[in-house]
Amino acid sequence: MKKFIHNIFNKFIFKVLQPNENFITHILVALILIPLLILTGGSALYTPDSGAYLLNARELNVPGDRTIFYSAFIHYASKFLEFFHQPHIIEILLIQSLIAYLMIYSFIEKFFLNKNRWYVFLGFLLFCVATPLPWLFIQLMPDLFTSIAFFTALLFLRSKDITESILFALILVFCLLMHTSNVLLFFIFSGGIFILRKKITVFEFIQKRFLQLFVISIIAVFCIVGTNVYAHKKFTLGTASHIFLMGKLSENGVLKQYLDKYCGKEPNALCAYKDKLPEHGWDFVWESDGAFAHSGGWNHSDTLYNKIIRKTLTDPELLSANILAAINATAQQFVLTGAGDGMGKIDTMGTLAVEMKQYYPHDYRRLVTVSKQQKEEIDFSTYNKWYNIVQWLSIFTALIIVLKMKNKLHTTFYVLSFYYAICNAFVTGALVNVLVRLNTKGIIVLVAISILIMMDTVRIALEKRVKKNEHTL
Repeated sequence: MKKFIHNIFNKFIFKVLQPNENFITHILVALILIPLLILTGGSALYTPDSGAYLLNARELNVPGDRTIFYSAFIHYASKFLEFFHQPHIIEILLIQSLIAYLMIYSFIEKFFLNKNRWYVFLGFLLFCVATPLPWLFIQLMPDLFTSIAFFTALLFLRSKDITESILFALILVFCLLMHTSNVLLFFIFSGGIFILRKKITVFEFIQKRFLQLFVISIIAVFCIVGTNVYAHKKFTLGTASHIFLMGKLSENGVLKQYLDKYCGKEPNALCAYKDKLPEHGWDFVWESDGAFAHSGGWNHSDTLYNKIIRKTLTDPELLSANILAAINATAQQFVLTGAGDGMGKIDTMGTLAVEMKQYYPHDYRRLVTVSKQQKEEIDFSTYNKWYNIVQWLSIFTALIIVLKMKNKLHTTFYVLSFYYAICNAFVTGALVNVLVRLNTKGIIVLVAISILIMMDTVRIALEKRVKKNEHTL
């Protein structure tokens, strides 16, 4: 173990952070985030779910509606910081941002074979200007890890060194455990590229790594299932999964079709609500006096809901409706991007504020005094118009380049990132909710790869021109 840790520091961390041109690049990239902190008032960003993560970080009780691992990350990061001073939330976010930066930096350096610090700096600058990525750096949510997982996976596929391979595998498992949707997304993604591995021969991808990548996704699944078996004695990804799936069936209309068809033969508590089901899945789950509350609630709905879910997957008519609804939700989800989703004014009497006030008082003071999110002074709508324009311009421009130039490296990365974004849109849109925030964490990967393809195409063209001029001389 000591030798393994020594190798990690020598071959990866010290190599990346050594005081040379690389170090200058790191400083330049860090400076990019300063304007972002000015835009937020020097405060982190929060959603209502941030409060649940903080509460679970203190109690370390396995919740039914999410994994415990992001809360565990907050908990142990705070414990580490306590050795020096009272921890700040912004420092915890700095740790996850550093992981993201190191993975993306390593990806650019290894795959695009360009160690020029200005090239790497320009890449990150464009990522921060053209995508909502920087907002993910400073929000207390696990969304950033969905993007990190993609770049880490490609580094793992190429890694020949055993120490690096183990390191990338550990970081990848860590990223996947941060959110339940991540393990489902990666199970589909890694399974798909494993099946097509013979077609993916570019840039020395190691064939046995494709199977190992799929195994990693299975390990992540069992880690989450294991925590639920330990805490709740249930072999499931989440003890509340049936509730959120029922909310989705309510949203996409399949639940209404089921109730219309079966209430006459198999009446249940939901039949009384079949003509007044809410439009959105989250309303089904969180309405205090609606269909969910009167059909078993959080503690007694599993038998009925699981029966209905199974029926919608075995009845041919309902299965067809489910498939069509999933395709529609995936398409709706895929086109969404933006920042600020769910980042409204924080209730100072809510869970988030209470936890911050007691355990992160410095961050609480900044929230109530200088946070522009709390003052509702961040114009996310303007930023999101820009992100939408740049997103589709870069995606289509890169597609034209891929089709015209037929560069194998560019084609492979474009297809892989497109497939990853589609997998994310399916898992989050078809199984959870059609939300901007949930799709942004996946579509960012495709936009980032598109930007790198455009940059690399310009680099190749300039190098050819230089060689041509040298040959002429």
